[in-house]
Amino acid sequence: MKAPKQRHLATIVISIALIVFGLVMSLVQDIMRLPVTIMAICTTASTPATPDFSKYDALLKSIVKDGKVDYRKAKSEPLLGAALDALASTSCDKFISNDDILCYWINAHNLLCVKLVCDNYPLETLFSVRRKFIADRFVVGGKTMSIEEILVDKIHPRVLGAEKKIAAPALAIFLICRGSLGYPQLVDHAITASTLMADMNANMDRFLHNPQNVDYQPNLSTLDISQFFQWYRDIFGQGFSDPWEFVLYHYDKDDKLTSDARLEKRFIGKFNWSVNDLK
Repeated sequence: MKAPKQRHLATIVISIALIVFGLVMSLVQDIMRLPVTIMAICTTASTPATPDFSKYDALLKSIVKDGKVDYRKAKSEPLLGAALDALASTSCDKFISNDDILCYWINAHNLLCVKLVCDNYPLETLFSVRRKFIADRFVVGGKTMSIEEILVDKIHPRVLGAEKKIAAPALAIFLICRGSLGYPQLVDHAITASTLMADMNANMDRFLHNPQNVDYQPNLSTLDISQFFQWYRDIFGQGFSDPWEFVLYHYDKDDKLTSDARLEKRFIGKFNWSVNDLK
């Protein structure tokens, strides 16, 4: 049995080793991010009053079909580089319309998800690279950001409606595509203020009426919904007692279904992390 002094010394050595390891890993991460940081420093971002998503729009029309992405083509598509350059050099800080700002962040998020998959392609599942949504950084409007930062800091507060000045429709969450089949589809055009309402309603309908996301069996009194609704339940809970009530309300727009007090509400156990690849 080790003496108290020996145990104390071992604890100190382990603690120092962990600290050194953390510092080394942090340094390695900083070195890996250095090219993006330098790019951001060298980028002078314009601050227009209105957005121009034309390059991103052209990219989507070239690589997206029926909600799936031709990543093999996208990897060598000059339009991908052009869209990324436009995103890097354009800030939304001076946009006049809140809808324009929301569209900017949704388009930025989805574009960078395409980029992330391309960087790791061929790829079967996004689950294996899920940490890259946090770790990998890109230049957005002259600043370095991760995909997760865009979702959590720029999009989520808007659709949650916490700040009235920037509040946006909660249904805009259905325009968030993170590269896997379990998420809403990537639309084949850039989201703009003029298409926002139609796009989010159409994408919501597609998502809700996909049996992999919503399995409603009235004869069995069961309603199974995707874990997507659990992850964003704070959004779906606005005006509804729970995500299932939200799903039923929007699933049955014509109010043809009668409420069932016996309805068993469950989450679908397995989320589909498969890449939304057009093979």
